[in-house]
Amino acid sequence: MGARRIPAVQAAVEIMKDEGADTVFGCPGAALLPLYAAMERTGGIAHLSAGHAEGAAHMADGWARTTGKAGVVAVAAGPGAVRLLSGLYAARQDAVPLVCVTGREASAPPAPAIPLRHAGYRPPDLVRLAGAVAKRAERIEDPARIPGAFREAFRIAREGRPGPVLIDIPADLAGVEIVCGPGPVAPSAPGAGPALVDGVRSPAPGAVLPQSAPADPAGTGAQWAHWALAELAELFGGGSSADTYVVSGLPEASASRPGAPRPDTARRHRVPRRNGPPGWEVPTAIGVRKALDSRGERAAEVVVVVDGRGFPLTAGELAAAAQYEVPFVVVLLGGAEDADPFTDPVKLAEAYGCAGRDVLDPADLRSAVEWARKEAVSTRRPVLVEVRAERAADAYDGPPADPVHTRAYGT
Repeated sequence: MGARRIPAVQAAVEIMKDEGADTVFGCPGAALLPLYAAMERTGGIAHLSAGHAEGAAHMADGWARTTGKAGVVAVAAGPGAVRLLSGLYAARQDAVPLVCVTGREASAPPAPAIPLRHAGYRPPDLVRLAGAVAKRAERIEDPARIPGAFREAFRIAREGRPGPVLIDIPADLAGVEIVCGPGPVAPSAPGAGPALVDGVRSPAPGAVLPQSAPADPAGTGAQWAHWALAELAELFGGGSSADTYVVSGLPEASASRPGAPRPDTARRHRVPRRNGPPGWEVPTAIGVRKALDSRGERAAEVVVVVDGRGFPLTAGELAAAAQYEVPFVVVLLGGAEDADPFTDPVKLAEAYGCAGRDVLDPADLRSAVEWARKEAVSTRRPVLVEVRAERAADAYDGPPADPVHTRAYGT
C-alpha cells in the first residue's frame, strides 16, 4: 500500500494504538474533538472522562504502572488544565511513563502585549509550565510534525528513567491532512517497567509486595490503626487465590499479619507513591482496575487504603468510576483527629452513585470489608468502608487540636 493522505491526528492515534494504548484518560473539550473523531475511526482505544485533569493523569499513571506501557492523557487547554501539573510531577518523581496531549482551539500567533485588564481569555501556557516537571514539552506548529512528535514522545517517556512527556496540539492543525508512509512505523522498544515498589523498577507489570512493611522513619505511623491494617493484610491476599493490588501511600498498608496463610497462587502487589499529592489514590486505582480488566484479569482485586485527609480532594472521581463500571474497594482509615466535621464520606460516596458503610467497632471490620468486596463485584462500582476509631493516647505527639483550625491538605 502506497502513501496515504489522512488527518494528522489520525496518524497520532494509530501510533498510540501501536504503542499499546487501549484507553485514553482525559477531560473532554472542543479542542479535542479531532482526536476523539480519529479514535472513533481507528477503533481499539477507549476514552475515560475524568472529573479534572489531575485525576486523568493519576488514572493514566495507574494504568501505566499495571501494564508497563506508557499511559495516555488528553485534556483541553484551559484554566483547569493547570491541575495536570500535579499528576505530571508525581509521574516524574515515581518514574512512570506518560504521554500527555493538550488540545487548544487555534494556532494563531499570540496577541500583542496589552494590560491584563484589557486582555481577553488566554489559556495557560502549559508547554512552558510543564517544562519543569516533564521530560519533554513540545508545542506543535506544523501538522506534518505530529506523527514524529508522538513516536518520539513514547520513546522519551520510556527510555532511561521513565517519566511524562507533553505534546500541545492546536485543533486547527490536528485535522489537516498530511501524507503518511505505507504503514505505521514499528513501535519503539520498551524500556524497564515503571517504578512500583519503593522506587525500584519492576521487570514485569506489577510488583509483588514485600511480606513486611517498610519502617516508619517518624516512629509514629498509623499505630492507632494496627488492628485494621492487620485485618486488611489477611483479608486481601492472605487467603485468596486472586491477585490483589493495594493502592496506598501508607507503608503500613502492605504489612502482613505474622503467621497468616498465604497461598502460592496469590500475589499482593503494592502501588505506592513517592511524592504524590493528597487524594491520588482513588484515580490511580481507576487506572489500575481498567488495565486489569483490559487484559482479562477481572478476578484480581483492587483495594485503596487511604486516610481521611486526602480522600475528599479527588473523591469526585468516584463518579467516573461508577459511570464506567470500575469496581474496587476503598478503605478509609480515619481517627478523631482526621475527621472533617462538614463531610460524611459514606454519604459522599453514595452521592456519586457508590455504596458505603462505616465501621465503629473493630469486630465489624471483617464483615464490612467482605460486604464491600461482594458489593463491588455485583455493582461494578467502587465501595467505601470508613473505619472510624479513636487514636491510642500514646500515639499522639501532643494534645488534639481543633480539626476546623487544622484543616490542611499537603504532602
